[in-house]
Amino acid sequence: MNLKLRRSARTPHSEEISIFDADVKDENEEPMNIGKLDVHYVEDQIVGTLLVWAEYAGRLNADQRTDLIDEILDEVSEPLGVSAEYGIEVYYPRLEQHEFVSNYDEFEDEDDLIDEFEEEPADGTERDGRIH
Repeated sequence: MNLKLRRSARTPHSEEISIFDADVKDENEEPMNIGKLDVHYVEDQIVGTLLVWAEYAGRLNADQRTDLIDEILDEVSEPLGVSAEYGIEVYYPRLEQHEFVSNYDEFEDEDDLIDEFEEEPADGTERDGRIH
């Protein structure tokens, strides 16, 4: 598992993060989108919702799912100044049940939002709006 987290939206106290596994390719040979995380940074903790697509989660046993969740939450709770305490709801919906609705004038296809994944620093630095 080679997780890549990409920030999709950010406010002063929350983020929407798309999650990819660079070791697993989709039908377009791009890193597989395995879920998304919506987090809210409150005074003394992180709260939010983690969606892991059932198509991906179904490949994992219970211990691997726990490791996946821990790795994702470590990525968002380790930066300096962010509380290590969190309460996250986890769901395993089917990707086909997911739908994005907007009233934007122009909306880029999700494929256009996924940058080519390069070797990124492992030190947690941010570049191009992505968490590494």
